[in-house]
Amino acid sequence: MHKVVKTPVKERLVIVGGGMAGSKLAYELCRQQSEHFHITLIGEEPQLGYNRIMLSSLLAEEISSADMALVNLEEMVSSGATLISGDPVQGISVEKKSLTLLSGMVMSYDKLIIATGSRATMLPIDGAQASNVIGFRQWQDVNLMSAIKGSQPVSVIGGGLLGLEAAVGLAKRGHQVTVFHRSKWLLNRQLDTESARLLQRKLETMGVHFRLGTSPQTLLQNEKGLVSHVKLPDGEQIATKMVVMAAGITPEVALGKKAGLQVNRAILVDAQMKTSCQDIFALGECCEFDDQTFGLVAPIWTQIKVLLAVLAGNQARFLIEPVPTKLKVSGVNLFSVGRIQPNQDDNCIVFNDVGSNHYRKLVVNDGLLVGAILYGNVADGSWYFQLIQNKTNVSDMLDLLVFGEAYCQSKVA
Repeated sequence: MHKVVKTPVKERLVIVGGGMAGSKLAYELCRQQSEHFHITLIGEEPQLGYNRIMLSSLLAEEISSADMALVNLEEMVSSGATLISGDPVQGISVEKKSLTLLSGMVMSYDKLIIATGSRATMLPIDGAQASNVIGFRQWQDVNLMSAIKGSQPVSVIGGGLLGLEAAVGLAKRGHQVTVFHRSKWLLNRQLDTESARLLQRKLETMGVHFRLGTSPQTLLQNEKGLVSHVKLPDGEQIATKMVVMAAGITPEVALGKKAGLQVNRAILVDAQMKTSCQDIFALGECCEFDDQTFGLVAPIWTQIKVLLAVLAGNQARFLIEPVPTKLKVSGVNLFSVGRIQPNQDDNCIVFNDVGSNHYRKLVVNDGLLVGAILYGNVADGSWYFQLIQNKTNVSDMLDLLVFGEAYCQSKVA
C-alpha cells in the first residue's frame, strides 16, 4: 500500500501597490512565509520595489538609477512570487474575492493587502492642470525634472521636507529655484523660527531662493497651455519653466472606497492592520489607525512587522510612537522629534552657537524630555529620542542635558 503525501495548497496572497510598503512586505513574505503563500505583487508604476526616499538624491545626481533598489526583485521571482508592473488594479470584488487589472486580467485572492500609498496633493490653484505642473512622489517625476535642459527658473510650492529636497536637487542641476511657502518659516511643523532661519540661510548658499508667507494665486499659461509665470496675490509675476507641487500628500483610497471598505481620510485599520472586510488588510500611507495617517518610513516598517506576524498566525499589535524628522539633503544636518512648540507648562533649554551654526532646543515637561530640535551637530539626536521613548526622568541632568550624552554620562560617572 502506497502512502499518498499531499502537497499543501498555498494561499493566494495579493499585494496591491508596488511602492516601498508593498514591495518590502512582499520581499519579507517571500523570505519568511513562501511555503504558505503564493505571493503576487501588483504595481501601477513601471518600476517596482524602488526606494522612494532616494528620489531627491537621484534628482541631485548624487546616485544613479542602479542605486534605487529597495528589494531584490530577482530573488523574489526565484522564490516563486509573481510581479506585475505598469498594470494597476481597477476594482476589487469583495464577494468574489477577486480583482480586475487595467489590462482586463482578473485575479482571485485568499488574502489581500492594499498598499496603494498616496498622491502628491495638487492645490486648487488656477492653471494647475497644465502638464508642466507636477508632484514629487514617483520616479517619473524625477524623469520630468531631469528633462529640463540648461539653467531654467523652476518654482516649488511647499517648504516642507519634500519641497526642500526637490528644491535642492533642482538647484544642484543648475536651475534657478524659488520655493513658495505659506508659513513664515520653513518646516514649520518640525522647526522653530531660529532653527528654520539657520536652515534657510544654508539652503540659500546652495542656490535656493525663498518667498515665505505667500502662495501662488494663479499659474499663468502660455499659448501652448504650459505654465510660464507664477502670479502672487499682490500681482507680482515670476517666470517659471516648471512648477513642482510639494504641499503634502493625499492617501490613495479610491480602490478601498469602491470595494466598500470603511474609509475616513484613509482606509481604516485596526491594530492588526485589518480593514473592515474579512481577509483584506491595508498598510502604509493609504491606511489610517487611531485617527492618524502615516507619511514616514519608521511607522510603516513597524506596520509591516505587525502584519508579517499576523499573517503567520501570531499575536501582534501596531502602536503609534514618536518619529524623528531628518532632512535628506547633503550638507544639512537636522533632527527634530516630539513636541517642538512648547505648551504653557513646558520648560525650554536652548543652546545657540552662532559661529558654528549649531543650535539645540529641548522641551522638558515635569522632568521628562518631550521634544528636541538639533541643527548642525545632530550626534545626540538618537540619544534624545531614546530618552523621549523611554520616558526617562532627566531632572538630575537638566544643567547639562543640552550638551549631550557624553556630558551627562560624565556627571553620572
